[in-house]
Amino acid sequence: MSEKGVKAMAAKSNDLNKPELTDALKKDEDTLTENYFAVSVLRDFILPDLLDKDTVELLYWAGKNLSRQLILDMESLPELFSKAGFGNLEITKQSPSSYTYKLSGPEVVQRFDTNNDDPEFSLETGIIAETVEKTIAAYCLGTYTVNSKAKSVSIKIQIDRN
Repeated sequence: MSEKGVKAMAAKSNDLNKPELTDALKKDEDTLTENYFAVSVLRDFILPDLLDKDTVELLYWAGKNLSRQLILDMESLPELFSKAGFGNLEITKQSPSSYTYKLSGPEVVQRFDTNNDDPEFSLETGIIAETVEKTIAAYCLGTYTVNSKAKSVSIKIQIDRN
């Protein structure tokens, strides 16, 4: 992307009362994955403009569909999240009725900084929900909770074994 294109995108982000993306990227550029910039531009700027009020729901279902296409299993999720520039994913709690994951790392911190402490993680939640569903062969529904103070995300996958 040309410098002019980056500046235009940063100007757009100012229109939305968001910090300039170029300044935010400079802050942690050594610790962010190479894929972060492309993922951030699509997820945090382009798709919300296109999808408007349906962003959360459509990205959740897009995440589920992406998981189906990638033929993932639960063990491959942390590597996928790292390579895709989503952040560090780890399972923190497991019970017969749910799994809880923590998403953290410099990519996640950057999303909090870029989105005024109100980022959405429905794409990631959809990917995890569908992957768990395929792995355990039971219907799953994912939800997420952001922790603005810690700049991390808790993703809970509820399992319906009926």
